[in-house]
Amino acid sequence: MRCEVPFFVRGFRQRAQSPVVDSKGQTVFAGARAQCVVVTAARAGAPRKGVLASRVRVAPVRASDAFVRTRGHEGFRKKDRLPMSTRKFPAGPFSYPTTPEWAENLVEAIANTCAAEGFAPVPRQAVLEGLAPALGQGEAKRVIERRRDGRFLFPTAYHVEQRGTDGALLVLKVDLHGAATLPWVINDRTRSAWLHPSGENQERLEDLVEQQQLVAAWTVGVERAKTARRALASTAAPEEKDAALAAVAVAEKELARAQEELKACERALGGRRPLPVVRAVRQDGVPMAALTTEPVSAAMAAEVQRYAVDVLRRRARQRSYDLAESLVQEGQRESTVVVLQRTPVVDGDGDVRYVWRGQHATGANRSDARLEIFGLSAQQSLTGVPQSVLRLPGEEENRRLVVRGLGEILRRISALLNAEYADPERDEDGRAQRAVRIAQVSSRVVIGAKRPERLEESLRQLNVNEHLRGQLDYEDMDRSLGLWSTLVKAYQAAGLLGDLLAREVAQGRMPSGELDEDAVADALVGARALDELAVLLTPGDEVSAMTLRDVAVRCATVMLFPPVPPRPENLAPRAPMPTGRYWPVVRAALQEASWGQVNGSTAKRRTEIWAAVTAQHFLRPGPLAAAERLFGKPEVQFGVRPDARSLVSLLTACRQGDDAAWEILVRRHLLPGLISGAEPFVAPNEGSFQSADRKGERRAPANSVQALVNAWTNPPESVTRDLLIAFAVAVLRAPDSPAGDGLAPGTFWAPDAHGDPREGVLADKEWFDTLFPQTSVRRTRRPQPSSADSTSSAATDSGGDTVELVEEVPESALARMTRLRAELASLVASSTVNAAAVAEEINQLLETVEGAVRAREASGAPEEPAEVQKLYMREFAEIKAEAGKIGPLLDKAALAVMSL
Repeated sequence: MRCEVPFFVRGFRQRAQSPVVDSKGQTVFAGARAQCVVVTAARAGAPRKGVLASRVRVAPVRASDAFVRTRGHEGFRKKDRLPMSTRKFPAGPFSYPTTPEWAENLVEAIANTCAAEGFAPVPRQAVLEGLAPALGQGEAKRVIERRRDGRFLFPTAYHVEQRGTDGALLVLKVDLHGAATLPWVINDRTRSAWLHPSGENQERLEDLVEQQQLVAAWTVGVERAKTARRALASTAAPEEKDAALAAVAVAEKELARAQEELKACERALGGRRPLPVVRAVRQDGVPMAALTTEPVSAAMAAEVQRYAVDVLRRRARQRSYDLAESLVQEGQRESTVVVLQRTPVVDGDGDVRYVWRGQHATGANRSDARLEIFGLSAQQSLTGVPQSVLRLPGEEENRRLVVRGLGEILRRISALLNAEYADPERDEDGRAQRAVRIAQVSSRVVIGAKRPERLEESLRQLNVNEHLRGQLDYEDMDRSLGLWSTLVKAYQAAGLLGDLLAREVAQGRMPSGELDEDAVADALVGARALDELAVLLTPGDEVSAMTLRDVAVRCATVMLFPPVPPRPENLAPRAPMPTGRYWPVVRAALQEASWGQVNGSTAKRRTEIWAAVTAQHFLRPGPLAAAERLFGKPEVQFGVRPDARSLVSLLTACRQGDDAAWEILVRRHLLPGLISGAEPFVAPNEGSFQSADRKGERRAPANSVQALVNAWTNPPESVTRDLLIAFAVAVLRAPDSPAGDGLAPGTFWAPDAHGDPREGVLADKEWFDTLFPQTSVRRTRRPQPSSADSTSSAATDSGGDTVELVEEVPESALARMTRLRAELASLVASSTVNAAAVAEEINQLLETVEGAVRAREASGAPEEPAEVQKLYMREFAEIKAEAGKIGPLLDKAALAVMSL
């Protein structure tokens, strides 16, 4: 007795030919990969000899091929054609693809119109395979006019989006088939759900997809093994029954193992997926007005599209009504922007086929809802729909057959729905009746671009503008990322992106003209890998994930908090403050008040954007509230000038005892990892203090950071500088550390006093809060690097003689004013931290008293004597009296600061 169940093994593949329907209705073939592991009767406990039983063979299902391999199937010949290719389809409200003749006319009209308007057109194949099949009934004839010099689009059939800018787009106003387009993966409202498209993340995604296929195969294997066991006759030999039970047990064991490995693959990606890289299609080296992705397998393409739709649906739960039912009842009223995108899909035999589809740059939720109403999924529409889903009347069902071509998919679904709609006794809740109002939808299809190499950026900005000012709210993280994308675009439009980064991040080591601003901007917003930022590293620095992540954090910090020149000495008291070239760009992009009206809300908004941007460089982004008050009004008004030293140089300076270097290292370089690490050390100061899920103490984020800064000059017990440096290095390297030795990916053992790891002691927030307790010590003044324009006067030669006076030289009023104003910002910040710490202690006091009362009532113990209660009341009154002094003092300070 032996039973075969599926098992994937690298390097050993069995290939089988399987029929697939292309866009022309012809049947082609694609390969499938499978292997089986054999469970013999001996492994099941049966004798080795003399036992015969029927084999149970389970073959895996590949998502890319969308068919099931069955034994004994004869297969199709390449010359076979589907019987529906020549039949006459029923008329009705659901349109059929444009004829080849009018598709060619549309190609000519688009090319001539784009040339006349000065736009780069879409490729010919994009029109023939992605646009023409999707057009509504008679749309091609409606938008084309014949002139003496050829065919053109009617002037009323197109218009220009973002006219007068480099991102100008020529769009065609047409009606498309309701099931012809897909949600675009690059949706700004779901940006926080995607990882940077690095090589490591792509490899992790490949492992995940392979594991998903293995889980699907073993799931089928378990079901078939159980079916084979149930099919055994009651008179079957005991050996056969034992072998069948053993086969089920082996299949279930392998399924459980595959599911655990799948969970490990999900954890390696942090539950997210790498964002696909899209670029303009090039023909003969010339960019065109369409997009293309990198070549991927069909399974990878389907998984990315599935995940994109899944995230989009989770975000859409904020909608106050059912979008699908709204489309069923009222149809789609708004016109949405569609871009033609090519997906190169690598089949099992290594051949590459190009899949052209219209993708919704705006209105992605509507596109997904329409496909749901039509009974399709986005990943099916992209990689192929099973013939069983679109089987026509009288056609033999073949579960190995997949319909891939867009024209054939739409032809079949229109034929099915038109036939159903023509039935007078049709079901009012059937697909045809529900989809009739969205049989054709108004769309604006991108057919030309002024700068096609920046097509993706132009579409992203349309997406951002729609969501920032639309009806469906962002989540906080995605809103902040949308504002960040707007800010990067604003720097580019002003021509200052390269100048700012070359001057402040590269410290003038390179002219701004040497920076590829487009590539750098894409890397900053997550559309490309961070490798594009390697040019900003200090010469000699190693190009690694850690250094690239650090330079990305530097870029985000200086772009959100750009340096502002010092106030001129001769400036009139009420004259506007000259803020330099960069600050007005940030103010306009984020729609803020003037420099003099900057307040805590402005600082909070910029801090949230900084937290969202830096969190995207980690697998598990920390919450925005964990960065609360880590940047304040001084940083907004005067900027944060990056330190000229590299990350390695800062660590070296710390090892040499540089106090200022340690504070810069903590506040500007360690902070993102402290918030968004696999084991975060800085958490929001909110939620229940006694929550079982909370590690460590509830404390303000600023207090945690200040405690770590103070530990350098005023170390708590058991804290040494070797420990601090080892902790800093571990935090910087942790995001790239793999699992092992009892550690999850991204975690590390806590260092001891000598800086060596203490195996078995996990560095987490509980360890951090114990080692660095809450502090109420006044915060030291943050170091500000001197301006590059400042100069020092040369000292005059005094002959080497010095004189010590009997009395101290009195401080001038101007010098005293300068000194006190410099200390004011630090005093305000430290007072804020101290006040928060006091409020937290009072809250802890209240919880302790209430807890003690509840415990006494539960135990039935008597109350404390009246004398003890009065003593506590007297002490509480003293605390309240001291707290009452704070309000009047702050009122006086508020009045005095108006005369500063």
